[in-house]
Amino acid sequence: MTSERKIGILTATAIVAANMIGTGVFTSLGFQVFSLQTGFAIIALWLIGGIAALCGALSYGELSAAMPRSGGEYHLLSKIYHPAVGFLSGWISVAVGFTAPIAAAAMAMGQYLSRVLVQS
Repeated sequence: MTSERKIGILTATAIVAANMIGTGVFTSLGFQVFSLQTGFAIIALWLIGGIAALCGALSYGELSAAMPRSGGEYHLLSKIYHPAVGFLSGWISVAVGFTAPIAAAAMAMGQYLSRVLVQS
């Protein structure tokens, strides 16, 4: 009795959005509010960051459409620049791009949880 489980478009979108946003909103916003005293500056900062992220996503989308093959960023950078660039990008993604957000999320959760438990 095998049951195929499929992730729908709504669930996939929610997972990607949660991974992209992560705890960055909760941790960085406090520093921004402390440093930038006006609401306009904070909104402008987030708007510029969103536009930059959108440009990066659209660029990767166009490159992937032009060079369709599995391998992601490694494949694209290897073909555009040099295989060593793709290789280094993969290792940097593993060392910094994946582990650092997990560590930051764990540290933020630990701080939030300790505040909840201490005040209880």
